[in-house]
Amino acid sequence: MSTPTADRIVVVGHVNHDRIWRLTEPLRAGGRILWSARHTRLGGGGYFTARRLRDLGHSVAILSNLMTDEHGDTAMADLAGLGFDISLITRVPGGTDFADILLDPEGERTILSNERRLSRAFVLDEALSDGVFYVNAPLLPDTILASLAQARLVVSQLPLRRAAPRPADIMIGSKADMPDRSIADVWSLAAELSGSRLRHLVMTDGPDAISIYDGTREITVAIAQRVSVRDTIGAGDSFSGGLIHALLSGADIIEAARIAADLTARWLVGREQQTAQMTTEKSTL
Repeated sequence: MSTPTADRIVVVGHVNHDRIWRLTEPLRAGGRILWSARHTRLGGGGYFTARRLRDLGHSVAILSNLMTDEHGDTAMADLAGLGFDISLITRVPGGTDFADILLDPEGERTILSNERRLSRAFVLDEALSDGVFYVNAPLLPDTILASLAQARLVVSQLPLRRAAPRPADIMIGSKADMPDRSIADVWSLAAELSGSRLRHLVMTDGPDAISIYDGTREITVAIAQRVSVRDTIGAGDSFSGGLIHALLSGADIIEAARIAADLTARWLVGREQQTAQMTTEKSTL
């Protein structure tokens, strides 16, 4: 694969403050559940995809919003320190709402989100001339839609809730989010949102094979490296970043899916090892 292009990639999506609760047993109705550790980190679909693209050597601007409290200030400083272009982040008056994520011993996660946090609007004063966009947001203002219309590559996450139509070349979704729908049905939904511009629908399925659909033919891409980790938060968003990276490096959609899956597996294993090391270091203090 060639080196990353010089394009600035604009990532439209939320940057959250995730409060991770590591449970010692699975959730069950009426139960009293013990937890072993709790920590807070930056998260959200926009952040995880942007972070993977940045780690892979790309210039990335995050189009998002953060509150004007201390948590928002710290996040802005952290993002700038990681090398992101933060000029498109809007500051919203008020306090930060945390997303609580319950992570059980098998890696199953339950996400508790405040409706107010999910409803934060994306703001852009005027259309951008950048050529590459990733979108993980349901509702978009006209200025963002105008930016997408002229972009040479738009990859969008398939929205799960009420969403505005948006021009997109590729839609990415998860089979787990739509277990009872055929890929042809999901394509119809994606095409309704993306219009005639849509070229491919990419559906992930956790550690199982990826499906790629072009409206007439489904191609299955096997996962070469299956991993078992406790924390899979952000895996789908990491996959999206890997897919964009591979496409910009010259891969076709099938090879890009393979590369993205491999990059995601390595990222998950690396994070698991880093978490284990941090836990060991704390226990020896």
